[in-house]
Amino acid sequence: MRSIAALVRRELGVYFVNPMAYIILTALMLIFGVMFYSETNTAAQWSRPFTFSNLLGAIAQLMVFVAPLVTMRLVAEEKNRGTIETLMTAPVTEFQVILAKYLATLIFLLYLLLPTVAHVILAGKYGTVDVTETLTGYLGVYLITASLFAIGLFVSTICGSQITAGVITFVITFMLLLTTVLAPMISDANWWGKQLRAVVEALDPFRYLQDFLRGIIDTRPLVYFLSLIVFFLFLSVRALESRRWR
Repeated sequence: MRSIAALVRRELGVYFVNPMAYIILTALMLIFGVMFYSETNTAAQWSRPFTFSNLLGAIAQLMVFVAPLVTMRLVAEEKNRGTIETLMTAPVTEFQVILAKYLATLIFLLYLLLPTVAHVILAGKYGTVDVTETLTGYLGVYLITASLFAIGLFVSTICGSQITAGVITFVITFMLLLTTVLAPMISDANWWGKQLRAVVEALDPFRYLQDFLRGIIDTRPLVYFLSLIVFFLFLSVRALESRRWR
């Protein structure tokens, strides 16, 4: 446990020394601020209730672009600089290395989401915010982003270049985003169409997010996201272990 804590501190130190962390936060806050203003202004003009869950859904979609930037350097940079060999000769296992890097991304995710709470407070001061929907919505955003980070970590583990890892991660996460659009377009007039549509819907993480945004915590979305995280962390560990046999 002490080794994992030391590795997590090491990873967080890299994040906050690198200006990329502050660039990501600034860009995210600017985009979210514009969306918040647009949503509140539209609600006021049309005299309809303001729904913060709509903004949380937009944040989740933005994370498709954030995930590659956060995860591309995790292991690929270690390989590129040659520090992975030094790291692996330390008294730590591959599992501890992967877990520490992943925990660092989850802590960094809290750092990205925490400033958005100010918008919740502001909305609650001048309007009405459903506390249950907001809390479960944040949980959903956190889980879906954690899943994207797990995918990005695995891609970074199998790539030797940060740029390559970032591009591949973006392609994968963007394809997951497209499943939301593609599923309704697939005709279910025949058996093959029904099966294909069912598969695409099952792969759509944003479909499972909707339950959280409505204030519902169901076992199916939880199982989906946790399974996705565990699966890609397992692949990451196995990919790192394979270096010992090269």
